Amino acid sequence: MLNLLDRIKGFQTSLLELGVARGVLALPAPRMAALPAPSAESAGAENLFAHLITEPEIVAVARDLFVSGFYNQAVSESLKALDKFVQEKSQCADRFGVALMTQVFNDTRPVLVWGSRKTQSEKDEQKGYMYLFMGSMQGIRNPVIHEHNWIDSDEKALEIIVFAQHLLRKARSAAKL
Repeated sequence: MLNLLDRIKGFQTSLLELGVARGVLALPAPRMAALPAPSAESAGAENLFAHLITEPEIVAVARDLFVSGFYNQAVSESLKALDKFVQEKSQCADRFGVALMTQVFNDTRPVLVWGSRKTQSEKDEQKGYMYLFMGSMQGIRNPVIHEHNWIDSDEKALEIIVFAQHLLRKARSAAKL
């Protein structure tokens, strides 16, 4: 049964991306629900999402939420996916959020690094990205989790999800010390 639902979802995704879909079924969901046909504007955002967001960790948790208009949740899940990815790659399972990012990317004893950190530019990159990772948790993930509809538009959501994807890719390229 699950395989059939996955195939239906894939077919609907293809129709939506081609611009011929009248509605979309957001899975996983407790029940199947008919959604209204997307407007031309929302279809454009959905197509843009499909074009820009390609990291499987983020697509898996955010696509259906974004397409269904649950922008706050799509952003929240994207940042949770980033947090989980960093936690697993660094093998720092006892921390999450700001504490995790501080420990993993700090400039004195990092767990994940880019480069040798011998030149000033390499040191600046390590420290600067530590702040970006920390800021994504403190300044975006926390308010999104604790506030209702903090992200209220597809444009804002997509900007943040692209940022989360950039950070995930940066973490993927880091070496573990």
